[in-house]
Amino acid sequence: MRRARGQRGSTFIEVLAAVVVFAVVAVGLSPALLSTRKVADLSTNQAIATTLAEDKIEQIRTLSTVANGSDGPLQADGTSGGIFNRSWTVTSSTPVSGVSRVAVVVSWQDRVGTPSVQLVTLVSQ
Repeated sequence: MRRARGQRGSTFIEVLAAVVVFAVVAVGLSPALLSTRKVADLSTNQAIATTLAEDKIEQIRTLSTVANGSDGPLQADGTSGGIFNRSWTVTSSTPVSGVSRVAVVVSWQDRVGTPSVQLVTLVSQ
């Protein structure tokens, strides 16, 4: 079946209009997609930082004496060479004698700054 000349031109215009509408929608959604990616990255890094802090607290629980300290940069598995820095502060006899307050802070460099996670616990000595 043959198409008339005018019909071919209108099909082209319809396809062109559909492409333009798609492009406008795609450009409009781009910031939302980028924002979602940033939130996902932050969430992943917070989970890793929390695990690194928990690991240090568990290590401190097994030691008889602990001093303040830091290590890093660390990777997600705790080995060296990553983006995470960890520091810990041990305050003896707080809140009572024979109990130490342990605060572990894990920070990392992000696109917008240096977020961190802090865990605090009490450890008997």
